[in-house]
Amino acid sequence: MHTHPSYPIQIRLPPTAFTLYNIVMAYRCLSDFFEELDRLGELTRLEEQVDPAVEIAEITAKSAQSRGPALLFGSVKGSDLAAATNVLASEGRICRALGVDSTADISERITRLLDDSALKKWFVRLKENAAALGEATPRKVRAAACQQIVRLGGDVDLGELPLLKCSADEPSRNIYSAAVLTAEPDSHRPVWGRFDLQRLDRSRLAICWEAIDEQARLLSEYSARGRKMPLAVVIGGDPAFQLAAAAPLPAEADVCALAGLLREKPIDAVDCRGVDLEVPAEAEIVIEGFVDPSEPAVEAGPRLAPLGHLARPRPAWIMQVAVVTQRANPIYAAYVPGRPPHEICTIDRAMHRAFLPLVRLVMPELVDYDLPEFAAARHWAAVSIRKTYPGQGRRAAHLAWGLRPLQFAKTMIVVDADVDVRDRDQVFAAVTRNFRPELDVATERFPPDPYDPMPPTGELSERMALDATRKL
Repeated sequence: MHTHPSYPIQIRLPPTAFTLYNIVMAYRCLSDFFEELDRLGELTRLEEQVDPAVEIAEITAKSAQSRGPALLFGSVKGSDLAAATNVLASEGRICRALGVDSTADISERITRLLDDSALKKWFVRLKENAAALGEATPRKVRAAACQQIVRLGGDVDLGELPLLKCSADEPSRNIYSAAVLTAEPDSHRPVWGRFDLQRLDRSRLAICWEAIDEQARLLSEYSARGRKMPLAVVIGGDPAFQLAAAAPLPAEADVCALAGLLREKPIDAVDCRGVDLEVPAEAEIVIEGFVDPSEPAVEAGPRLAPLGHLARPRPAWIMQVAVVTQRANPIYAAYVPGRPPHEICTIDRAMHRAFLPLVRLVMPELVDYDLPEFAAARHWAAVSIRKTYPGQGRRAAHLAWGLRPLQFAKTMIVVDADVDVRDRDQVFAAVTRNFRPELDVATERFPPDPYDPMPPTGELSERMALDATRKL
């Protein structure tokens, strides 16, 4: 184990960058955010020893169901690290993390960055406009808080981390809260994703991505080149980074640059110690390693799903952990899935709302959409459109399924622009008025949602949309 001294605070802002910086607070790390939550009475500290196997999840679920505060567990059985849950489980705390009054403020901020006359893809526009507005891309540093303690080789022991077991029926402890980084094998472009990871032993994790994910394609490219695929699992850090990692963006988007945009101040990034990747310097814990494409996949799970049921076991690739780095006193920031409401669902809904302007660039007739809490912001959707021609409701449904936020909505209702998609009564009233079962049902077959409580009957699943728009 190697210990590095604390590094000096560096604040470098271009004189014209981020004009709202004087009124927007950018938290440097998770501890800074906790101090603010503590001051506001939004944080509960629990110092009695708790068990990371089920007990923490049960306490968190009770707090989430009552819309309670963030929880900081100071004494976790079997680990020297503190754990935190429920941190961003309210829209108020999400907005505070980003220094805004509402998610609509984030939408307005993004809208100002867009140039609708450009013909490029929207995620490219975002990246280019970010660079023009004060270099929101990360600033490279040589020393970082996330590398104050470094464990290599035989010193690596994932059992020292307070990984959670959220259900007694889970066979092992899991990580639900990590942002996972890899890179294109040739261009070395960073590619981010948010995936569940299951601990296999002291130095191996099973990482669960699907065949439709960009990471699956990249792994095949590494395999074709006879190379191992580098990975960095980032846990905690600036809450703006955690929110950026949950944004409904394609894998090509730079999460670190997006975090800089969200908080209107660039984040610092540092080279990993064991792989050729850059991670946020203020992360709490970083797990570095490789996936060897020549190793067969293993079966991971079952694991607790966002609706509270046990998701079926599925194939997963083995990540061989080479290095674990962390802050001197890290906080293990964990998400706890289960019956909604919970933190994962709240974050996803808030980020979908905030990034609505970007989704509209891909689907111009889109007015609004809602992924409600009762379906874990995943399995059910209401979409409103500006209808200008017959049959547009059915076409809009197929377009919406092509969007990342809506790809797993197995039931979708398309309504007119004057219907508030967040008002369930209005949505169902539109179905009653306008829906014709013989004509207004659209279906599509798609790779199954790994969290669907109903397992598919074959290799593909069926999803359904109801066109509840007024007929022209």
